[in-house]
Amino acid sequence: MSDIALKKGKLSSTLRSGLDTYYGKIPGIEPSFVSARWEHWGQCPHTVVYLVKKEKSTVGWIIFNRATSAVEEILFNPKDDGTTVRSQAIDALIAKESLVSAEIPEADSSQYGWLVDYGFRPARRIKAFGQDLVKLELSTSVFFQQLKGYKPIKTYRKRERVVIEPVIGTQTEGDIKAALQSLLDRLGGVSKYVKPGQTVVLKPNVVADHGMVNGVYHGGVVTDIRILKGLIELLLPIAGKVIVAEGSSINRSATGKMFEVYGYPTLVDLDPKKVSLVDLNTDELVEKAVPAGKRMKSRKVPRTIEEADVLISLPVMKIHFAAGVSLAIKNLQGTMPPLEKYMTHFFGLWQNLVNIHHVVKPTLHIIDGIVGQEDFGPVSGTPKTMNLLIGGENPVAVDAVTMRVMGLKPHQSPPVLLAYLQGLGPIESHKIEVLGASIDKVANTFKLPVINLESGRDFKIHAENACMGCRGYLHFVLAKLRKADPADPSRMLIDRPFNPRVNIFLGPHAGTRVHPKETNIFMGICQLHNAEKGTALVGCPPHAEVIMNGIFKLFPDVERPKYADETEEAKLEKMLNEVLETLV
Repeated sequence: MSDIALKKGKLSSTLRSGLDTYYGKIPGIEPSFVSARWEHWGQCPHTVVYLVKKEKSTVGWIIFNRATSAVEEILFNPKDDGTTVRSQAIDALIAKESLVSAEIPEADSSQYGWLVDYGFRPARRIKAFGQDLVKLELSTSVFFQQLKGYKPIKTYRKRERVVIEPVIGTQTEGDIKAALQSLLDRLGGVSKYVKPGQTVVLKPNVVADHGMVNGVYHGGVVTDIRILKGLIELLLPIAGKVIVAEGSSINRSATGKMFEVYGYPTLVDLDPKKVSLVDLNTDELVEKAVPAGKRMKSRKVPRTIEEADVLISLPVMKIHFAAGVSLAIKNLQGTMPPLEKYMTHFFGLWQNLVNIHHVVKPTLHIIDGIVGQEDFGPVSGTPKTMNLLIGGENPVAVDAVTMRVMGLKPHQSPPVLLAYLQGLGPIESHKIEVLGASIDKVANTFKLPVINLESGRDFKIHAENACMGCRGYLHFVLAKLRKADPADPSRMLIDRPFNPRVNIFLGPHAGTRVHPKETNIFMGICQLHNAEKGTALVGCPPHAEVIMNGIFKLFPDVERPKYADETEEAKLEKMLNEVLETLV
């Protein structure tokens, strides 16, 4: 048990003297640096001074900026300094502030070293107060590993209600509409959420055309059009406008095509004067600040979403090979413009999924569980019939209930767990009132994907303590190497001889023994501290396109698999370069 605690304090002469002494011993740091920061801290309303307490004694200080979630200074009394005290101080900080970053002078190699040892990773360089600084992001894997139990940084006091509504009968349009009506009635009725003349935006999940086989929809990939039709029919007597809005993520310019594939344009026929479809990937944008500025300080929100009076999110009940599930927390990724969809991978996908919920706040979340998707979701899995709708006002509570229905625990999904830890909603059963059917009555365990990171002959995978995000995305790419090698069809591509050997490192603890004469690829934020020893695949987790680009360079005679069509490939390449430029 830790004997270190944090207590709020104030800037003091003792701290100032300690900083002057500490930085006075580091070549390349001018005295003006300490003076400029000291003045800034005194004026900044977001600065928090934490006293690091051991029993009753102050053994150190942490200067924390709550607007950016960054540690701007950390100092210990020389006689009390040590690995254990440092580690316990950061443990105490993340228990209070959740996922954090740190900004330190580039010249301070000692502090850089122990922060990296803890699990911080160099993300980019910045210049401030006349000094070159390194911004380090805490590895999300390390963050989850270091938590002493799953306790949110602030108590969520409201008891949420979530409805589990079976769709009875033969799942006709009428049956589904009746189930929607019943679900809404249990929550207080349509009129509780929609006032006369308001604009209602429905945000379905329309990610890819994989669900359509020979002109027949097999379910579990996109939001069932019958749910949208039934909901629109319930809304039209009250709402002034109903907009179905989505921004597809695979072929980003093809949202309209996806609408066509699944028959969404027929929804407009319900009332052409009041019902419309909007491609959020091409919508005008409004920039909004992210509270606490974790990983990204702001997000760009489509104006259609920003100006909606009521927003109803309509995810599909499905497994996600990297996020665990794709439900209410994940569904809002489709509201972000194309470039930001990829920026979230570079700066931290799980945190940025949570960030979206600070700037886009649906009124309701209704999970399409008529046919879900298990195994290798969210687009390539297996349909699973559930005949359920699950709805509520809070995305964390809705996801927690849905995951239990799927036979999963809420903490098995990193973005759901992170949203809970940061106080966005409850996952505890006693804080969620389940209306309608009970979880036990309808629960049906979803099959999880089997992630294969098996190495090849000279192609070695080092994945100690890697998170499910990096593991899932690497599996996605390695599967394309587990095919016949055109140079020798008797073996798989992954077993092609390499001299020197190829190593792929992922996770915060892999790569401690890097052989400099071998071909080394370092994957994710967790491996950025090793970037100069080989090739870095940047992201948290890196986007599949980044991983494919990095790995298939080792196979110049093999055509690289396409993540999207050629037009989209060119656009994506340009967007990725734009993102990379922001990291320099």
